[in-house]
Order: sequence, then C-alpha cells, then structure tokens
Amino acid sequence: MFYGWRIVGGGFLSQAFVIGFFTYAVSLLTQPVQETFDVGVEMVMYSLTCGTFVGLFAMPIVGTLLDKLSVRTLFAAGIVLFALGLWLLGQSTTIIQYIVIFGITMALANALAGSMISSAVVSRWFTANRGKALGVAAMGTSVGGILVPGLITYWLPDHGWRGTLQNLAIVLVVIVLPVVLWAIRSWPSDVGIQASQAGQAVGSASAAAELGLKDILRNPNFWWLGATLGLLFSTYSAILSNLTPYATQLGHQEDAASGLIMVIAISGLLGKLLFGVAADRLGHKLALWTAQLLVFTGFVLLAIEPSYALIMLACVSIGLAAGGMLPVWGAFIADIFGLQSYGRAFGLMAPIITLFVMVGFPLTGRLYDATGSFSLSLWIFAGLMVVAAALVLPLRLPRES
Repeated sequence: MFYGWRIVGGGFLSQAFVIGFFTYAVSLLTQPVQETFDVGVEMVMYSLTCGTFVGLFAMPIVGTLLDKLSVRTLFAAGIVLFALGLWLLGQSTTIIQYIVIFGITMALANALAGSMISSAVVSRWFTANRGKALGVAAMGTSVGGILVPGLITYWLPDHGWRGTLQNLAIVLVVIVLPVVLWAIRSWPSDVGIQASQAGQAVGSASAAAELGLKDILRNPNFWWLGATLGLLFSTYSAILSNLTPYATQLGHQEDAASGLIMVIAISGLLGKLLFGVAADRLGHKLALWTAQLLVFTGFVLLAIEPSYALIMLACVSIGLAAGGMLPVWGAFIADIFGLQSYGRAFGLMAPIITLFVMVGFPLTGRLYDATGSFSLSLWIFAGLMVVAAALVLPLRLPRES
C-alpha cells in the first residue's frame, strides 16, 4: 500500500479527537462546569471566545513553522499539549483558570494537530488524488463529532467532568500519540519515495519555491479565496449553531430538532469524500461553486419555514456542502501557493475566515431578536452565497494562467 495512506490515517485520527472535542463535544461540558463553579453559561462560553482569540495568532505562527520544521514533531507537540490541557482543565479550581487553560491549550492544540497541519502534510504526499486524500483525512472531523461526544457522554455519569477530561487525556497519550508518531512523515523523500513513484507522491524537491509573507499577501488569489470561503464558513457556522432553536421555534420537539444536527454530520461525512473526488476530477472552482449552491439551496428551503421533511432535506444539502469545505480549501491552497508555502498561506488565511465567522453569530442573534424569526437571516445568508460565488470568478489557478 502506498505510504501516503498512512499519512492520511494519522491525520484522520488526530482530527477526530482534536476537532471532535473542540467543535462538537465542548457543549456537553457546559452544564457540569457551570454547576461546579456556580456561574452562568456566558462565563463558560468565554472559554471558546478565548480559544478563538488565541487561535487568530496561533494559526499564522504555526503555519510558518509548518513550512520549516518537522511535521511529525509539530503533530506530537499538539497531541501532548492537548492531553496536558485536558488534564489541567480537570484540575482547575476557578472559572478563570478554566477559561485561560482552555483558551490557550485548546487553541494551540487545534493549530498544531488539527485540520491545517493535516491538510498540509496530506497535500505533500498526493498529486493526482490529492482531493480524495484530503477528503478521507477530513472525514476524521465528522467521525470525531460522533466518537468524542459518545465517550464523554459515557464517562460523565461515573467520573464527572473532571474525570472525563482526564480519561480523554489518557486516551490521547496511550493511543493517539503513538499512532501519529508511527504514521506521520513530513515528505515522501523522508522514507525514500520520489515524485515519479506511483504517480502520487511529490517530494520536497519538486515543490514550488517557498513564498514569503509579502508574496502571499500580494497575491490577489489569497484575498479572493479568503473572502469567498469566509462567507461560506460564516453563514454555515451561524445557522448550525442556531439549528435547534430554529426547529423548536417552528413547533418541533427538541429531540427532533437535535436530530437535524446528526443529519448534517452524517451528510458531511459523505460530502468530504464526494467533494474530495470532485476537486480532482471536476476542478476546484466547480467543486466550490457546487458547495455554495448546496448551501444556498439549504438556506432558501429553511427560510420558507417548511415541513420537517423539507427541513431534513435542507440539512442534507447543507451537510454535503459542509463536508466539501475543508478538502476544497486545502486543494486550492496547494495549487495556488505550492507545497513549500502551504502552511504559511493556510495559517494566514485562517484568521481572515475566523473573523468572518465571528461576525455571523451576533448578526444572526440580532436579526432574530429584531424579527422573532430566523427567516430574514437565512434570506440574507442565501444572498451572501451568491456574492461568494461571484468572488470565485477572479480566482486564477496556475494551470489557468
């Protein structure tokens, strides 16, 4: 078997735990942490705010290190830091300690062992099948969205939230860290594989020349891509976070509303693979336009406040598109900026997209408070998808130039 699939497996596992916890499982800790420290939900949510803020600075720095240091070392540091952070969270005695520890360690772990670094190393190992490989690796985030919350739900009744976090830390050190150390290598040349072998690997010698900070920021593609993806991630994230209240507002039971998130997660699992293959065969622009069209369709369906069956159909459409975001983003970065500058370009673009995402949440809340419905937000977001699609037009990939 081609060694590159071992790299994909390592990235899959790391993303499953890092993204599975940071994105999907944190909400399960909100109530027990709130009760332990006798604070409101707002105080607990500051941990996510702190993590997002630290991530704005951590991603560009780690992205630069990614192009210069051993990816295996960075991965290992991220897993160790993740486990240490979980352990320290379990020892926290005040809510301020919890917020600071969470914000620093989880943001750094996400940067060092999350989607950015996984996409970078997978891209180095594949050319013709790069989109497919990125899609398979990104499926780890969806699997983690099921696995990690399941583990936490299983442990919470017997071990409490502190013991649960410590159990998860042990799993990271005993299982995830050894697998990552065994699987991850920075370049095919590290194990004696050359670009000509199997037509899949690409050695460091064949990568494009390394670009400096100014070269990346002066490239119009950087800003066009950052803006179109920023609108896509922002609108999707804002609606996903409000999907349950949207459904309950229409009279559906809370368990039925929560099931919609599972529909998106399952659809996203399939979407990661489908869009990864589509990016290889149909081209990156067409794949991105397809994702934006699916999100647009889902938003329009939700905006008309239809029956539950049509709401589920809208969630399938949005979920499929969500699955395509990471592999298509990674494929664009590799083609536009080259493998030697992948980490720096990805790391610089991540804060731009994060700023878009941060605006989407309060905008949705304010429009809901003003109208008593999510319909206006959904129509506006559907319109923004048209704008996002237009921003793809000026993008110029090297093969088109």
